[in-house]
Amino acid sequence: MTIFRYFFSTVVLVSSFAANAQKWTPHQSPQQINDLVDNGTELIMATDYGLVVMNKSTLSKTTYTTNNSDLDDNHISSITKAPNGDIYFSTGQTIGTFDGTDVNDVEIASAVIANINTFEIFDVEVAANGDLWLGNSDGVLRKQGQNWTKYDKTELGEFFEVWDIELDSEEDVFIGAQNGVHKFESGTWSKISENTSLQGYLHAELFFSKFGDLYFAGDLDSIGRYDGTNWELYSNGGLNGSAIKGFAEDDNVYFLSQQDGIYKLDNGTFTTYTDAQTAAFQDNSSYFYVDDSNKRWLNYNIYLSVNDEGTIRSTSISSNGIEYNNVSEIHKSQNGDILFGMTSSTQSIAVLDPDGNWSSIDLPAGMKYYPGSGNILSVGNDDIWLSSYQGVHHYDGTDWTFTELARCTYLANDSKGIIYAAGFDRLYVLEDGDTTQYTTSNSPISGLDQISGLGVDANDNLWIASFSWSGEAAIQKVDDTGNWTTYDHTKHAEIDQPKGEFHFDENGNVWISAKVGAIKFDGKKFTNPIKENISKIDNYKALSIESDSEGRMYFAHQYGVTTLLDSVWGELLIDDVSHKKTSARSSITFDDAGTLWWASNDLGVFSYTPETIASIFSSIESTNDISIYPNPTKGTINFRTKHIGKSSVNIYNGIGELVYTNDNLNTNRPLHLNQSPGMYVVVLDTNNSTSVQKLIIK
Repeated sequence: MTIFRYFFSTVVLVSSFAANAQKWTPHQSPQQINDLVDNGTELIMATDYGLVVMNKSTLSKTTYTTNNSDLDDNHISSITKAPNGDIYFSTGQTIGTFDGTDVNDVEIASAVIANINTFEIFDVEVAANGDLWLGNSDGVLRKQGQNWTKYDKTELGEFFEVWDIELDSEEDVFIGAQNGVHKFESGTWSKISENTSLQGYLHAELFFSKFGDLYFAGDLDSIGRYDGTNWELYSNGGLNGSAIKGFAEDDNVYFLSQQDGIYKLDNGTFTTYTDAQTAAFQDNSSYFYVDDSNKRWLNYNIYLSVNDEGTIRSTSISSNGIEYNNVSEIHKSQNGDILFGMTSSTQSIAVLDPDGNWSSIDLPAGMKYYPGSGNILSVGNDDIWLSSYQGVHHYDGTDWTFTELARCTYLANDSKGIIYAAGFDRLYVLEDGDTTQYTTSNSPISGLDQISGLGVDANDNLWIASFSWSGEAAIQKVDDTGNWTTYDHTKHAEIDQPKGEFHFDENGNVWISAKVGAIKFDGKKFTNPIKENISKIDNYKALSIESDSEGRMYFAHQYGVTTLLDSVWGELLIDDVSHKKTSARSSITFDDAGTLWWASNDLGVFSYTPETIASIFSSIESTNDISIYPNPTKGTINFRTKHIGKSSVNIYNGIGELVYTNDNLNTNRPLHLNQSPGMYVVVLDTNNSTSVQKLIIK
């Protein structure tokens, strides 16, 4: 029994590791509500990060994403409730149904999609007879039973992109398109806005009031109301009509403008509407909805409030503190907090503590902070520094103080409490309330176009990177006695546009990002391992650099991370972003638990807990009565064991993926592997004895 328990635990540990390999956990922001369904006691909200189901009384929420459901894509563009109560929603290219606990796909016939690379769904509606209608980039799709029909320029004319669909009480279909408003009645399409100037520009919204009137927005200058026969045009006060996101209604009709708040129709004119609820969001809003009980639901960014006859309650639709998926800075504080520099409607920095609790730090009043425009340095919970175009700000846990300087970018600190701030062409030194600076007139600083990188190593040596757009570049070291050493591009060709925060690995090597790849300095020689091995890896970017205790290097790029250990390269791609076209900046850091955090300036935040080769060895107590001796150059493994009987082998690559398995292995014969060069772990089980050995195929 003891032997069995040991064998079972071994298999579970290894299998669990393989199952979780390359599994990134998303922490993306819902950003805003795109659409919602009122399901009586709940609101089911379509967001940029999943379906958020919120109890209307308690404001408690449950979120369904690709991480905990069968969703194919976290970005939900529209949602609707069918007359029979079924919930349908659309992502960019898929349709799904939601049963309250999980989702199921609705397959779209490929024959009705002109080009899958450009196809995009904008809206979904369901008729009482069960017909499914999709507004999309190709026009309109209709599903009757299992049959699909496509309506495009043949029926709708040129400029047929369809953004919104509505059905009236007679089940007639109305669409808002680039070229105006169309109606489908008795199997025939007609353009009901033919004799008006109304047409969609970049978007279109349709809305049926309780009186049966159809409202249309999307024209640059006007809003239209159709009573079934005639159109009436309303001025929208000079607003860009294509920025109107939706309509709502109680005793009045309202529209929501993306940038200018809420407007109410009053005596034939739409005028600005404000109250205590809108004022709490500075009259900004992302979604506005009035339910059957006249409760007003107002969303701005991740924040949601409900106004119930003057009683206002507020909550967040997000499970984290990330307000938008624009996070290009992550920094770990010395107390273990992770700080996220983000685009923020509340002008704040998001903070995640080691216990998993989210909070925020308000930025200085009046300061405009944009990711990439400054730098965050967290020395401790009550010691946070922030650079900006205006200078350097310091937070002591209660208040912000400000040191006005010329534009500042990177920040660094040493063990003595000195803060270094990189100006555009000079370096500032902040110590005990005093500020001095290195310039070309009082120091050997390079004098190139810009200081582009900064760091302080474990020995308090200051490292400065700079370059000129003409191709000149330099890395400079200032030791703790004030001696300068300059390494320039003319003598070290690998120093090519160095930029970012310096990283110092466990072996004492100095790293910084380059125009292509990453610059490495071992104290004697400069190299660029990525550039030298560019044919072996998928991405040559190194936008942020980290390393672990094993010496494995991590280079962030726009789709995840490239790894390097003992000349073996690996890729940790993020499935949710690897298929997207992006030029995103990204940043990475490790938290105290060893979790790797990755963020980008348009794709949000993800975390990954690496399992290393060492952790595989430590999880299995290998016996000594089996030996494995590979021939790396040929990918051949030979086994020597005194046991006779059934054997099994599992082989994992350097990032934990199971790449080979054999449950009926003959250990008397060599095993020939057809694997690419790299590092592998071989786990051999024979008669309840286990052997683990590292294999490197060259």
